Amino acid sequence: MAASKASITNLFATDDAATLGITEEASDIMIAGLNANTLPMCVGTPVDQLDTDNVTIVQLFVDHSGSMEEVTDILLETLNETFIEGLQGASKQTASTIVVGGISFSANVKPLWGGGFQKLADLKKLTKREYNPGLTGGSTNLYLAQREAITAAAAYATQVLNETGTPPKIIVVGLTDGADNHKQVDPADIKTLVESMSKELWKFALAVFETYERVDGKQIAKDTGFDVFEQKMQPGETPADVQRRFRHMMGTLSSSIVSASKTKIGQAASQTTFWQQTP
Repeated sequence: MAASKASITNLFATDDAATLGITEEASDIMIAGLNANTLPMCVGTPVDQLDTDNVTIVQLFVDHSGSMEEVTDILLETLNETFIEGLQGASKQTASTIVVGGISFSANVKPLWGGGFQKLADLKKLTKREYNPGLTGGSTNLYLAQREAITAAAAYATQVLNETGTPPKIIVVGLTDGADNHKQVDPADIKTLVESMSKELWKFALAVFETYERVDGKQIAKDTGFDVFEQKMQPGETPADVQRRFRHMMGTLSSSIVSASKTKIGQAASQTTFWQQTP
C-alpha cells in the first residue's frame, strides 16, 4: 500500500507493531518525524512478491556530509564490491530472505536505490548519481538519520508481519565518519527507540570510521544505544591503506548481516554484539 502518515500511524497502533516492540512512546517519536521526504522510504517490495515469509529487513544509512568527499570513490567501490556482492554471494537460501533499503544523510536525508525496501537480488550498484558528497556537502545530521532509518524499517516490518504472520528480523545499520553536529534530534529519542524494540527481532549497529577528525564512537554508542564498531585513522595512511580499511569495514558489515539473518529468533536476544569481526 502507498505510505501516508495516517496509514503508518494506524500500523503503529496494531498488535503487530506491539510484537515488534513499538511502544506508544516509540510510535510518537517516529510519527512526529514523518513528512513528504521520509514517507517514500517506508514502503517496499509487496510481501506477496517475496521469496519467503522468513524475512530479514536491512536498513542502511550512509553519511553524505562534506567530509566524505575525499573517500567517495573508495566508499562506492567497497560498498558495491564488498558489501553488496558479499551479501548476494551468501548461500542462495540466506540471500533470498534479505530485503534492503537505504538512505544517505547530511543536513537532511534522502533515499538510496530509489527509496523503499527491495529484494537483495534486485539491488543495483550505487553510483555518483545517487551518492556524491562533493556536489552537496553539508553537516552530519546523524540522529535524524538514525530516527528516519528506524522509522522506515519499523513501518515496513509491521507491514511484513501483518501480511505474513511471521515476525521479520530487522537490522538498522549506518556508516559515518563523524558525530552529530546538527542537533536537530535529541539522541535520547534514538536511545528510547532502540531500547523499546524487541531484542529478539532488532539489531542497531553503526560503523564509525575516521577521515579528517577523531570521533568518539563509544560516546555515540552511549548516547544512542547503537552497537558501534570503530575504525581509527592511522598515522601516515596512504590511499591504499584507507581502501584496505574500508574493505575490511564493508566485509565485516556484510558478514555480520549474514550471521544475524541466520540467527533463529529465539536465539537473537542472547547475542551480545551484532558485529562479527573478520580477519
